[in-house]
Amino acid sequence: MDYIVFDLEFNMFFKFNEGDSANPNLKNEIIQIGAVKLNEKLETIGKFDLLIRPVIYKRINPYVKRKTNINTRRVVQGTPFVKAIESFNSWMGNDYILCSWGHDDILALRENCLFFGFDALVFNKFINIQQIYMNLKSLTKQPSLESGVEGLEITISSPFHDAFSDAYYTAEIFRRVYDFSEDAIMDWEKVQVENELRIEELKNQIDKATICCPECGGFVPKNGEVTKRKKYFAFGHCVKCNLDIKHISRIAHDNGEYSIVSNNNIYTIDEMSD
Repeated sequence: MDYIVFDLEFNMFFKFNEGDSANPNLKNEIIQIGAVKLNEKLETIGKFDLLIRPVIYKRINPYVKRKTNINTRRVVQGTPFVKAIESFNSWMGNDYILCSWGHDDILALRENCLFFGFDALVFNKFINIQQIYMNLKSLTKQPSLESGVEGLEITISSPFHDAFSDAYYTAEIFRRVYDFSEDAIMDWEKVQVENELRIEELKNQIDKATICCPECGGFVPKNGEVTKRKKYFAFGHCVKCNLDIKHISRIAHDNGEYSIVSNNNIYTIDEMSD
């Protein structure tokens, strides 16, 4: 079984012109795939690096351009996503474990495959290298790839925020922190489906939260409410304390679990108008 240590760069919506809008079904469009293939001894046996031509967000977001040094002129010459992912899938082989620094890249990979109708990729074996590093260093906050490289004193030989360079650095970290524990391998597809069901369940509960005054702790009737994706806002007035109260509930993710986190704050009319 081989380990596919991969990294992605992606483009996202930017309002270049009046009337431009984001596609709600694809937040991040992949523009580069970089990967290193390791064998069971963690020896490098293959490399993959490919630019992809975007079709949804064709112009590169200025932030992405600054961060990655990838511009619109470069990606126009890239490979269409379906052809690129077919090539990537063929390069990986039949027996592999996907590995990345955190969950963002595998989530984007899955979303792009679903959007473009490519269903041959297998997501049932995945290793989060960032989490292994966090466990090793007893970290509670997610570290950047750069800090992981610095923390393990890995030689920096190429710029970060290039998919292949970042895949290379991630593979170097993997070699130093992986102990071949089967516990590190997760069925990411199964977990993702379970998480999506849990999020929908919490979305149905989030607006049932009650407002309490942070001063007296008493119940405050709602006189306004707004739901925005994974957040819920409610407003009320505590008659006893003569205070305007803003309630916020959000769906949070911590240690692999999704839950609703709520707080009540005093606010002014000026803050509400902002």
